[in-house]
Amino acid sequence: MAAEIIAAVSACSSAYRFIKKAAAEGKDLADMGRAIGKFFDAREEISILEQQATTSSKIGKLFGGKSVESMALQATLEKDKAQRLERELKDIFLWSGRGDLWEDTIRQRARIRNMKIAEAKAKAKARADMIDLMVIGGTLLLIVVIVLSVTGLIFGAE
Repeated sequence: MAAEIIAAVSACSSAYRFIKKAAAEGKDLADMGRAIGKFFDAREEISILEQQATTSSKIGKLFGGKSVESMALQATLEKDKAQRLERELKDIFLWSGRGDLWEDTIRQRARIRNMKIAEAKAKAKARADMIDLMVIGGTLLLIVVIVLSVTGLIFGAE
């Protein structure tokens, strides 16, 4: 999980550097749609990974290697880096006189992002619930087998 978040922030940084360099060279931001798209794709990936890090099964919390708090802290720190880059990207749009393009992008992004985050939360919760259910079911099955074995021994010995 941590490596995935770091990779997403790295992709964000790489796209940002490219956009910054191109803007400094006087290229139109409208022509950098692919790089801007990569930046926002990486930002979205960070949000999804953050949801996964903070939505863990109860069994995973009990027996997991890394604590949920540790994963959430790392996700939050990496998310902060990406947010700083996004603020700087906004400044590039404003300085180049394309603040309108930034505002349109942010409105569209918010709409799509909310849908994706809700979907990621639902998937993470369903996964966590399934793990919990499987462990509980397995435990109950084990108890039934033990009870049947013990009662078979008791009634079989008579």
